[in-house]
Amino acid sequence: FNTHDDTQKIIEKYKGSNVDIHTFNQSQYPRLVVDDYLPLPSKGRTDKDGWYPPGHGDVFPSLKNSGKLDALIAQGKEYVSVANSDNLGAVVDLQILNHLIRNKNEYCMEVTPKTLADVKGGTLISYEGKVQLLEIAQVP
Repeated sequence: FNTHDDTQKIIEKYKGSNVDIHTFNQSQYPRLVVDDYLPLPSKGRTDKDGWYPPGHGDVFPSLKNSGKLDALIAQGKEYVSVANSDNLGAVVDLQILNHLIRNKNEYCMEVTPKTLADVKGGTLISYEGKVQLLEIAQVP
């Protein structure tokens, strides 16, 4: 929701190309006021600053909830590669894709050690016996 309008402007220049670009909005959740833990929108803050994006873990439910997942499946698509727009080095590596297909892996995620320069994003945690991504936006 924070970058939707800017994204639409950028992809407009690809309208005449033979590339299909699919977009969808991820969820948004109300920011809480630290004093009383009430949501900012309930106090009249309905602008973008009253909300936060839940982060990477919300990509999959949002893909489904937006209807894009059903549309891609209806087109015969079987795989999705997701990369942040600021990851300029992101590429689709067919060796990795072929490995996932051969081994019938349902999910694969690149994980690298954090450095002192990694001040945003999330970290892997073990929660209720499962590995999950905890986003900085999810905690105070």
